[in-house]
Amino acid sequence: MSQTLRYCHGCNEKFAVHEDGDSCPRCSQRLSPLATAPTAEVFLTANVQHDSLVEAGIEHDHEADQELVGQEIGQYKIERFLGRGGMARVYQAMHQMLERKCAIKVLDPKLAERDPEYEKMFLDEARAAAALVHPHVVTVHNIGEVDKRRFIEMEHVDGDSLQRLVQTSGRMPVVRATEVMVQACSGLAEAHRQGIIHRDLKPANILLTSDGDAKLADFGLAKRVHAPENGLLGGGMVGTPYYMAPELFHRVGASPQSDVYAAGVTFYYLLTGELPYVDTSLSNLAKKKATGDLPEDRPEAADLSEEVGVVLKRCLAKDVAERYADAIELTSGLEALYGNLRSLASLLREALGGAGVRWSGSGNHFEVVVHLETGRSQRVRVEATQSGRLVDRLVRIYSVCAPLNPSFFRRALELNSVVPHGSIALENVDGVPHFVMVNAYPRGSCDAVSIRRSVLDIARWADHVEKTLTGRDEN
Repeated sequence: MSQTLRYCHGCNEKFAVHEDGDSCPRCSQRLSPLATAPTAEVFLTANVQHDSLVEAGIEHDHEADQELVGQEIGQYKIERFLGRGGMARVYQAMHQMLERKCAIKVLDPKLAERDPEYEKMFLDEARAAAALVHPHVVTVHNIGEVDKRRFIEMEHVDGDSLQRLVQTSGRMPVVRATEVMVQACSGLAEAHRQGIIHRDLKPANILLTSDGDAKLADFGLAKRVHAPENGLLGGGMVGTPYYMAPELFHRVGASPQSDVYAAGVTFYYLLTGELPYVDTSLSNLAKKKATGDLPEDRPEAADLSEEVGVVLKRCLAKDVAERYADAIELTSGLEALYGNLRSLASLLREALGGAGVRWSGSGNHFEVVVHLETGRSQRVRVEATQSGRLVDRLVRIYSVCAPLNPSFFRRALELNSVVPHGSIALENVDGVPHFVMVNAYPRGSCDAVSIRRSVLDIARWADHVEKTLTGRDEN
């Protein structure tokens, strides 16, 4: 069956589909004939590992895609074709001098010859990304030109995009989706610190390494839509409409808050497998974004906790001033959410693995037995509070030192002045007042490193206090 190119308004992309196909392979909305699409031209610096044609399951211009495979571009040996976008093809390559695997994005020379603007955008992408050195941003190593071919050497990410992952495996569990967003937004936060706006944040532009870490890609000029329908846009706009903030449909310039909005749409998509606002018309899509409520009647959306809803609603606020100010603030909010969503048991597994201790418990109450170098041992309790606001929830780590005895007060206060971690306090334990060694962390920011250090330090000092005050080893 023959194929034809059609256009999706919301994805702002061309798709090769069978003649009887009328649905977008990405968002399932109705495709338009290319001749009637509200775009004069689509400039794309997308995640070419999984571009629209690959996602549609269709190869495109196979001979041209394979033309460079097996060839050398300067010091790079091209090994295999990875994918293509509107401006460039990407290949897996080997840096022959460094013997390092990399990805090479090669600008289509025909486009560069036809319009110098393509080359400018291509280099703008490279320079923007090269300014960012961050563990959750795809690293740009080099830019160059060989035989009139402009290329960018990038870190090779051996994994899928979030777009592909959701399409093949469905929506992500809330804890995992939040973890991935924390990582991607930490990379975006570094961009915002340097005054760089992404302008096309979406699941297709977030890659996962083989270890499951997120890498934010494609900081270039993403897509430009021309000839808007009904004069809505009054000129060009940049981005992917489904992920664009409402103000961008009215010629307001991109900002950190518009990146925050795109992050909110991305988070919603990861959690539900759906987009919050869709339409086959740009004007209708813009109206929904400007006036419609965030859909909460979908079963997937209804499953989301109140805490997740608070973050989503702030990201997707129609009023720019009500959103997170930038990705720096958003990352803090996501980190707090992740800390509160993650189970205490998973934190303990990460914290105490290989520490030579045994622990037991469930839910929000655990007990750890630490065997000390002195031959003594100490029990440490780790508990998480669940009531109240997110910012008020705590992880408490404490250990009983000795029963409350007035004769111990002076010595306990003297010891308290030299304890470097935690403090001695009075607390009812199982209904009986005791001296305890205690430390507490905000639930949202408590990590495995903090728990491990605190458990081991509390154990050592609680045992020291117990031995000093009572001379026994009962706790």
